[in-house]
Amino acid sequence: MARGSAKRLIYLYSCKNNSLFRVTNFISNRFLHHSRSSNCIFYPFTPSKIPNQLQLPPPQLTNFGNFQSFRFDWFCTLSENEKLKLDSTESVHLEAEPNKVDNEVGLHESEIENIGQEEERLHFAQIANRDPVEIYKELKGTLESGRQPLSDWDTLTEIFRCFCKSAWATNQALGVYIGASFFPTASREFSSFFLDKCNADLINYLVYLGPGVEVDKFLFPIFVEFCMEKFPGEIKRFRKVVESADMTKPHTWFPFARAMKRKIVYHCGPTNSGKTYNALQRFMEAKKGVYCSPLRLLAMEVFDKVNASGIYCSLVTGQEKKVFPFSNHVACTVEMASTDELYDVAVIDEIQMMADPSRGYAWTRALLGLKADEIHLCGDPSVLNIVRRICSDTGDELVEQHYERFKPLVVEAKTLLGDLKNVRSGDCIVAFSRREIFEVKLAIEKHTSHRCCVIYGALPPETRRQQATLFNNQDNEYDVLVASDAVGMGLNLNIRRIVFYNLTKYNGDKMVPVAASQVKQIAGRAGRRGSRYPDGLTTTLNQEDLDYLIECLKKPFDEVKRVGLFPFFEQVELFAGQLPNMKFTKLLERFSENCRLDGSYFLCQHMHIKKIANMLERIDGLSLEDRFNFCFAPVNIRDPKAMYHLLRFASSYAQEVPVNIAMGMPKCSARNDSELLDLETRHQVLSMYLWLSNHFEEERFPFVQKAETMAIDIAQLLGESLLNVSWKPESRNARKPKQQEKEVGYQRPLSLVKLRNKIKEEKHHNVEKETA
Repeated sequence: MARGSAKRLIYLYSCKNNSLFRVTNFISNRFLHHSRSSNCIFYPFTPSKIPNQLQLPPPQLTNFGNFQSFRFDWFCTLSENEKLKLDSTESVHLEAEPNKVDNEVGLHESEIENIGQEEERLHFAQIANRDPVEIYKELKGTLESGRQPLSDWDTLTEIFRCFCKSAWATNQALGVYIGASFFPTASREFSSFFLDKCNADLINYLVYLGPGVEVDKFLFPIFVEFCMEKFPGEIKRFRKVVESADMTKPHTWFPFARAMKRKIVYHCGPTNSGKTYNALQRFMEAKKGVYCSPLRLLAMEVFDKVNASGIYCSLVTGQEKKVFPFSNHVACTVEMASTDELYDVAVIDEIQMMADPSRGYAWTRALLGLKADEIHLCGDPSVLNIVRRICSDTGDELVEQHYERFKPLVVEAKTLLGDLKNVRSGDCIVAFSRREIFEVKLAIEKHTSHRCCVIYGALPPETRRQQATLFNNQDNEYDVLVASDAVGMGLNLNIRRIVFYNLTKYNGDKMVPVAASQVKQIAGRAGRRGSRYPDGLTTTLNQEDLDYLIECLKKPFDEVKRVGLFPFFEQVELFAGQLPNMKFTKLLERFSENCRLDGSYFLCQHMHIKKIANMLERIDGLSLEDRFNFCFAPVNIRDPKAMYHLLRFASSYAQEVPVNIAMGMPKCSARNDSELLDLETRHQVLSMYLWLSNHFEEERFPFVQKAETMAIDIAQLLGESLLNVSWKPESRNARKPKQQEKEVGYQRPLSLVKLRNKIKEEKHHNVEKETA
């Protein structure tokens, strides 16, 4: 073996286990042993995949015995088993050089690693930029993928599991008519196809990305190509379903209204600012007009006011129709507003109710569909921006009139300190449950000289009007009002001060703070222009609630981003044609899943409708339209008695027999709370019967007059009962109290013999006590 200058090669070979000895270039033995001393420079070939900007300078070989630079890995000609024999001079020389060589080796490794990472990134970028159609064709043409390491297989499984559950992919799939209910099936088929066909490059790229949105975005276009070829029938069917549930551009549903040049006047302001008064003045001045109310009570009040002023006005609500001859004005609830009649002026009160999750669709329909030259909207500023957007879509002219409260609302820093004895004449105590309302009434009448009127949502409109009239009249002893949030709209009351009993309410699941908008609406009822209390005051019963009250009143109105929509029957019927033999309940669920909406609208909640539809499934003989109409009946779904009567009415209607009331009339006012609850339920059943008679054929509901008479009499009994309340309130769904368990816990029942013996022992023990 050659000595001298070959010592570098010998040393490097002795370190052959180091990563330096990766094979990149080969130099033959012939070259090493036959190179001659010269001044020429030799350039071995460079690695083909290393980018130019990262290439290293070539080694320069000027003499066999002296390497000027060593930048590549070389093979030595010694066999692996051959032992190296170095003299002492060479050994010492080699031991002095390792540090220099190690530095060169470390630099070489880092450069090679950077080059590998850069090369990998470039390769993955090429995969990411490939056409999904080409990738799918390539996968489709592949017979079978190779075996993959277990770790990569686990990662791929997790990637496709996340893809199947991806909300982003599910929403995107709707754009290519792959429904949310079918997406899991399609994605599972796609994952099986992909894992069977994918090559090593795709697998490495997916493993590199890992589960997440980025890999979902890469897979989704390939998934679309797969579905277009694999499930064309399902896509075509779902496309028809989606088109039948298309609720985009609702302003196009009313072509006659769009053909008119309407003027929209928005009366924007808080309560007690005169906005509704000005709108009603314009309503009464018009030749023909319609007033759309949020409540029956308010429609009845406007009906009375307009007729009292000498203008003939009709009343149309879900429960009653009072049509005056030659009348050109109509006061109606917003759900009953006609989009077929032509009006000069229309007034839509409480326009912010467009955002109500259950009833908002009625206000949206009225705004979009009323055929009136002028439409006056009354409400707070929360929906002003979205009304601007709707007017931009419809092409209507929008005029804004802003109002301020006549007298500012003042918050009293001194609360009632938790004591209802501090209640004064003209106060309205607001509580958010029926039980609390009656507890407050009983406490005030027990500990003070005041008498209380009561108003809450379950009372009939006639009873609420009676209680409001009693409170407004100064010539009687009823000078305090106890009410629920129903006092927030629909009644003109002479309230000096609003006192919040608390500021939390039960939302059906848990106790939550009352919304700021609702607090402002209720508190604003204090003070009324032209009454004996023009200045409005508000406070709380307890000191700890005062800060939240002040915070709510200072808070600006939240801007509403979307308003409610609900399909007409014709839309539901068209949708049902794509899904024959499907139950109505399931049909509503599928409609809500598949309907398309613009960004300015949401689909109103239909839990009330769904529960009634579930109950009506047991009845045969009802058409789709019958079921649709029955589901909108005004019934308290939490009241089993009322639900039973609705089921009975629907059953009689399906059997094509006259629908009977089949309910007796109470003989006297309520003597306890259970009888009061029964009166409320009876009136609700009668109200429901009247509503159904106005929405179905009249001959099928032949007892309308009897129902009207009974409803008036029960409303009168309810009014009398509220004046004489002296009992503790009960829950409507109260159950029988359970027997209290003994402290010792559960005990197994005794046998008859042991029980008889025990009784004898107790009797004997009692006799001994008496004799002692």
